[in-house]
Amino acid sequence: MNWSSWIDLNGVFVELPIMISFIPEGWRIPSIVGLCLCAANIMPAIVTFLRWYQRKRFSEIPYIYMIIIIGIVSCFVLAFFWNKTTYLFGSERSLWLIGCVFTLCMLDSTSSLVFFDYIKRYRVRYLTAVFLGEGLTGVIPTLLLLAQGSGGEAICVQSDNGTMLKPTFTQPRFSVTVYMLLIASIIVASLLAFIILQHTNIVSLADAAEPVMYFR
Repeated sequence: MNWSSWIDLNGVFVELPIMISFIPEGWRIPSIVGLCLCAANIMPAIVTFLRWYQRKRFSEIPYIYMIIIIGIVSCFVLAFFWNKTTYLFGSERSLWLIGCVFTLCMLDSTSSLVFFDYIKRYRVRYLTAVFLGEGLTGVIPTLLLLAQGSGGEAICVQSDNGTMLKPTFTQPRFSVTVYMLLIASIIVASLLAFIILQHTNIVSLADAAEPVMYFR
């Protein structure tokens, strides 16, 4: 389940060097992504307020479903529209890319808040799996990037008449679209894992639930 936390945004970050050549923002896009991440931190504050306001009526489960499902949708949108631009304020802008990144920033910055609320339902020994999953959200995008090959490496080749050298650029083994679809498939696996935890008896079979203590 914890694979869905930050893996999508980490995937976008490592793909930026490939995206930069195809979007009008160019090398400004990392700064824009950073601004999106800063602005998105309002979402955890909102969830914290809702938890305080609702008190015992608050349930993290709807928020977990929302984080995972919207994350999947955003990754699919990114896969097919990351290089689409919209003419706005006098120039072409990557609104699809920036909008999806901002959405992912809001989801991921909130994920740890609600995921750890949910993990309190289970025995302490399962925290190891939680932290392992969260750690893999940085490792998996990197491994996929290595498999993809970063592309953009300049290789000098002779021109047709053989009188001069001209640079050609290597291409990644698979596209940004395929990369984001792979990330989306991992989040789908996280969604399936959460559904299994919620709607099957696997927790009781593994005796994984934290015993509820009653005090008089």
